[in-house]
Amino acid sequence: MKNKFFRTDTKALVGSILLGIVFVIACQATGFIDNLLPTGKAGMYLINGTVWASFTALIVLLYKQPAGIIAGEVEAIISIWYSPLWIAFIFANAIGSLAVSFVAAKYSMEKWGHHIFAQFLCNVLGNAVVCIGLIYIYQLPVKVAVVEALITIAVCWPLSTIITKLVYDSIKKSGLAQ
Repeated sequence: MKNKFFRTDTKALVGSILLGIVFVIACQATGFIDNLLPTGKAGMYLINGTVWASFTALIVLLYKQPAGIIAGEVEAIISIWYSPLWIAFIFANAIGSLAVSFVAAKYSMEKWGHHIFAQFLCNVLGNAVVCIGLIYIYQLPVKVAVVEALITIAVCWPLSTIITKLVYDSIKKSGLAQ
């Protein structure tokens, strides 16, 4: 692996806490916004999913692990306020964060292809877990849950890839990231 998987220096821990707070606030706000939409009422969080995947990748790219998992788990537990899927989010957030970490450890994350691959894994694995939550928590038929997950992936994957790449490149260009 080219890059580090773990980072436990003070700058990473403090930075991950601050970005994690923004992550939780952004996911809470977008979760409530999604709940106002018909798709959100059915458990398909398109805006929230895009924000979740973008922040998950940014936290991992900037601060590595365990920051990614810690921020993801805090967000999942606090999501109890807007979604009965919060239990599924616990597993989805951990898997999504680890997927981005594995890609970031192997690749430089300087090319679009690296971000596309990282966000593909993050979105597919995370939404696969949410799909299981839709089946068992929302009691949706399997076909409906799978279609919802596929729509969520189709919307969130490209949007979160663009957001992550542009923000990450800007942060690196500004010198705030190593």
